[in-house]
Amino acid sequence: MNKNDRIIICGGGPVGMVAALSLVRQGIPVTVLEAFEEPPKDPRAATIHASTLEMLHSVDLANGIKQRGLMAPAFQFRDRKSQEIIAVFDMKHISDETEFPFAIQYEQWKLTRDAMAALQSHDIADVRLGSTITAFSQDYEGVTVVYEDPAEEMHKVEGRYLLACDGGRSTIRIGLGVFMSGFTWNERFLVLTTEHDFAASDGYINRNYVMDPTEWLAVFKVPGDKDQGIWRTLFPTEGHEKDEDLLSDAGVTQRIRGLRSNMDHSDMLHRNLYTVNQRVADRFRVERIFLAGDAAHLNNPLGGLGLNTGIHDCMNITKKIGDVWYRRAQEDVFERYHRQRHQLATEFLQSVTIENKKRIEEKDPEVIRANQMQLRENSEDPAKAKAWLMRSSLLDSVRKEDTIE
Repeated sequence: MNKNDRIIICGGGPVGMVAALSLVRQGIPVTVLEAFEEPPKDPRAATIHASTLEMLHSVDLANGIKQRGLMAPAFQFRDRKSQEIIAVFDMKHISDETEFPFAIQYEQWKLTRDAMAALQSHDIADVRLGSTITAFSQDYEGVTVVYEDPAEEMHKVEGRYLLACDGGRSTIRIGLGVFMSGFTWNERFLVLTTEHDFAASDGYINRNYVMDPTEWLAVFKVPGDKDQGIWRTLFPTEGHEKDEDLLSDAGVTQRIRGLRSNMDHSDMLHRNLYTVNQRVADRFRVERIFLAGDAAHLNNPLGGLGLNTGIHDCMNITKKIGDVWYRRAQEDVFERYHRQRHQLATEFLQSVTIENKKRIEEKDPEVIRANQMQLRENSEDPAKAKAWLMRSSLLDSVRKEDTIE
């Protein structure tokens, strides 16, 4: 094969695999290089919004997600001390805007698996798992990537363009020297996963944000490995707390008993600790190489926007690659990818996720009361609820993208 025969995708997570599927469905050959030999099942993103479901429907993945995922037709805000339900945002208010007036709880490793399975029916899809990138280069003809396989043998692959979907520590982005502007939160997030049914014990729905000036939290239900339904609880931690203390049996028991006094560490299926960033790459395109997903932007998980915006990135760039591949457009269209996705990541993704965090962690009693009154008013007024949901589901973001030249 020469360099014009394929697109190389570095990173075979959900963004990379969906990008590959989008390309092969256009008749464009791809080679996907992924370091892991199978999708990691650790607790990561699990909320798929309406705007993203529309995109996944275009590559025939949405119906399977709908069948196997957990429907989330609403989400709620609570006050932790009083346990009062402050607001419930019902997605019915956007039913005239989308055929998917709901979110679906569906773990990202399952989305990766689904896209990978769909790729198997395309003989122009070449997926190489256990492939670690060691070097890459580009010239006026194309790109070259060198990688090491599981047997520690070195290989070279060439293509016309390279799509970097290789995560927050992206080898490609770092190799390009592209800086990620932004900051890292002082606290990390502790995620504790359990089979305890918070719907039965506390009336939680599938997506919940719990406001508290001392220790806010988020509670979500996801399908689980066996589709049995499990619950993730997300807690903030103090910057001075040590990993070994936070993840210890005693530390986990202390955290979870603040939520349910009859629970302890033995009720946990998983315990995970994450550093949380708010960063955006200064460039989403460097000549023949494009950044997408976590390689391009990082944000806190409140609102479930990271995975979704990553899918939006890949659907945007794969459409443009298709237009250039079939000579419907010139390569200068790729600069529009940078302008569109960089602007939305900076002005929308970062601002919304930072607002989400500040809202539920607010410490000033007067501001808390004002925030809660505003949430209740927004959820109860149909027009205001619709405006909120258009923003939180990223439908507004998708429409804004089309206006950015």
